[in-house]
Amino acid sequence: MTTQERPGEVGVDPPRAHRLPSPRAPSDSDLRSQLRWKTPDAIVVEVAGEIDLCTADRLEAALDEHLLARPGVLRVDLGEVRFLGAAGIRALLRAQERAEVAGVHLVVDPGGSRAAVRALELLARLQGQGPLPTR
Repeated sequence: MTTQERPGEVGVDPPRAHRLPSPRAPSDSDLRSQLRWKTPDAIVVEVAGEIDLCTADRLEAALDEHLLARPGVLRVDLGEVRFLGAAGIRALLRAQERAEVAGVHLVVDPGGSRAAVRALELLARLQGQGPLPTR
C-alpha cells in the first residue's frame, strides 16, 4: 500500500459538495393582489403569483391595509397562487393575529391552488388540526 491509499478509500470518489439554489432577486411580477370586493362588512382580496421570502412583505402590507378598514370579514382568495412558502405562511399567520386583535374574521381560501392547499394542509397538520376537508 502506498502512502496515498488508505483502506476503504480505494476507487471512491470524494464526496460532492451540496449546492443550494441561488437566491432570486425580488421581482415586481412575482406577486399580485387586487381588491375584488369591498363593502363595509366584507373585503375580498385576490392574490396571485408566488408568495415567498421576496414577496411576503408585500402581501402582509396589503392585508394590514385592508385590516385598517375593520371589515367584519376579510377573505383572502389564494386560488391563483403558484407557490406558497414558509414566509407566506408566516405573513398569513401574522395577519390572523392582527385580525383577531381588530375583531375581523380572516378567511384564507386556497381555492383551486394546489400550492396553497398543500401548504395550508401541512400547516393544519403541524398545528394538530388534522387534514383540511376536501371539496
